[in-house]
Order: sequence, then structure tokens, then C-alpha cells
Amino acid sequence: MLTDSGYLLYSPKAAEQEILTTAIATTTEDIRKAEAILKNLPKYRAALEETHQKFEETVVMLPKTQEIPDLLRNISDLGKSTGLEFVSFVPAQETLKDFYAEIPINITLLGPYHNVGSFLDKVSKLDRIVTVNNIKMAQPKEDTGEIILTSTCQLVTYRFTGQKLPDPKNKKKK
Repeated sequence: MLTDSGYLLYSPKAAEQEILTTAIATTTEDIRKAEAILKNLPKYRAALEETHQKFEETVVMLPKTQEIPDLLRNISDLGKSTGLEFVSFVPAQETLKDFYAEIPINITLLGPYHNVGSFLDKVSKLDRIVTVNNIKMAQPKEDTGEIILTSTCQLVTYRFTGQKLPDPKNKKKK
């Protein structure tokens, strides 16, 4: 049996002991989790390295600003090498997106149907990402036994900006 003075000495120590026991259990659990993470650290590092490598490979497909004129020249050369004549080649205003910008190029070509197809095939095989939109072929004319078409389309290439656009919801609140 505890006396009143024994109870007064024991009770605070019991509460302190309970707090310390809980702290030990929590710390032990944190250590266990940290050890599990540490055990998987090489796997996480390998995954991070693989992701970084894929990012580097993908970023090559998105030219930086100074590479755009070279890309446009390559596209022009592809058209000429397939026997097409460029009537117009007009880069339009770029549109900013998250981390990249779209650069549309409106082109008008003269040449046979199969040459246009060959040109578009070569464009699809470029190291850079270029999409083709709104292909239209019209005004067929016969020239030296071939049907020459006036073809228009929009090529869209992309430029890496690395900058996230501001959230439009935040603009409205300001």
C-alpha cells in the first residue's frame, strides 16, 4: 500500500515514464522507416538517374531558342530535296505552355502528291518534335505529265522553356 506521500512521488514519475515509453516507441518506428528507406536508397538513386537520363534525351527533342532557325532551315531543305517548291514559309507567333512553347509554321508547297508525302515522312523522322496540322491539297495542274498540287499545312515545333506558367486562378485573385 502506498501512502499519500508515496503516491505523490510515484504518480508524476509514472506519467513521465509513460511519455518516455511513447517517445521511445515513436522514435523506434521512425528509425525502422528510415532504415527501410535507406535499404532502398540504391534503387531510388537508380530510378532518379534513369529519369534524369530520359529527361536529357527528351529535352534534345525540344530545341532551345537559338536552334530554331537551324530546324526551320532543315525543314526547308527537306522540302527542296523531295522536289517541292516552297511558295510560303511563315513562322507564326509562338504560344507559351507549361515548360515549353509551341512554334507554328504555316507553309505552302507546290509539287506532286507523292513528293508531299515523302516530305512529311522525312519531317516525322527529324530528331526534333514536329507535328503536322491541317493538310490541304488543292488546285491540281498538269505539268510535264505530273499533277502538281498546291499544298498547305501548319507545322508545329516546340521549344523548351523550363518555366511553369502562372496558375490562371491566382491571377484572378490578385
